[in-house]
Amino acid sequence: MHSLSVEGLGKRYKTAKAKAVVQAPRRLNLGITSLPLPGWMSPSSGGTGDLWALRDVSFGVDRGSIFGLIGPNGAGKSTLLKIIARVTRPTEGRVRGYGRVVSLLELGAGFSPDYSARENIFMNAAMHGVSRTEVLERLPEIVSFAEIEEFLDMPLKHYSSGMYLRLAFSVAINMRPDILLADEILAVGDVAFQERCLQRVAEEAARGLTVLFVSHDMAAISRLCHRVLWLEKGQVVRIGDAADTVSRYQEEAYRKSHPTETKPAEGRHANRLYQISSVRLLNANREDIGAANLKEDNYLRIRVRVFKRGATELRAIVDAFVKGSFVFRSVQPEYVVAHDRGVFDLLVHIPANFLSETTYAFNVA
Repeated sequence: MHSLSVEGLGKRYKTAKAKAVVQAPRRLNLGITSLPLPGWMSPSSGGTGDLWALRDVSFGVDRGSIFGLIGPNGAGKSTLLKIIARVTRPTEGRVRGYGRVVSLLELGAGFSPDYSARENIFMNAAMHGVSRTEVLERLPEIVSFAEIEEFLDMPLKHYSSGMYLRLAFSVAINMRPDILLADEILAVGDVAFQERCLQRVAEEAARGLTVLFVSHDMAAISRLCHRVLWLEKGQVVRIGDAADTVSRYQEEAYRKSHPTETKPAEGRHANRLYQISSVRLLNANREDIGAANLKEDNYLRIRVRVFKRGATELRAIVDAFVKGSFVFRSVQPEYVVAHDRGVFDLLVHIPANFLSETTYAFNVA
């Protein structure tokens, strides 16, 4: 059974239409004087129209899974979260959720700047139905994760945006929610705290927490989410595997920003000149391996399919990232000349005793 179900959800707003002609108010002539007519009696070329922020949105989220929401600005992502959080009422459809719902929709929402962090923790917990006894048990963990031990009794109006964020996230995640709604709020914090938040969300999801995560950070979406919903103009474009949905979303964004460019092959690894068909990790003997041996030379083999006839110079560039932070770039020292169409292999060398015992993500070009 789904922890959260959304069925045929729609949200309509009334919008004012621009008047084609600005007219003077109509008046009623009484002979000796005249009176202005009420607005509802005066003919007008204006009026109202319908704007559907969401229309016919349906999906289900299993318990213990992280569900991503992506789409351009104005797609309806925040509106969807506000409806699920019961901040906004839907025009049509319904939402069914099971358990305690905690939302992180806006920085500082639910906090009073004139009260101390300690007082705000108790007030925010009460809003979510958490008893004072429970809060007292969790207070040390909340304070420790937020790193505000020295500022616990300071009014929030003296907090920086980063401190605000740490406190808001720590309170939310330590309220033992069954469903957590997180809008782009995590983008406010520094890189180290973002990483701690994402790691904590993943740990809580493994224990059964259901998460709806909105972000424009496609790397975080791909890494964290199990499934992703792509919204466009309030409607569902696609629901599916995170990596595949993010890939298609990025392809569509690229196509819209480069409308005159045609690509001979599908996929974000192609353009009109060539396509990166595969990337493999090799050992010193140039054999495929699943993990790098830190004490030996390693190679990244980038296999490229060239579509253009004539001499084409190719050189591979690899950027390495650890937890979203750029750490090094490795460049193939010499160009490979492709005189005709076909498949060509490029090799980037990673020296022995250079990598650390951690997880790397590589961008290849």
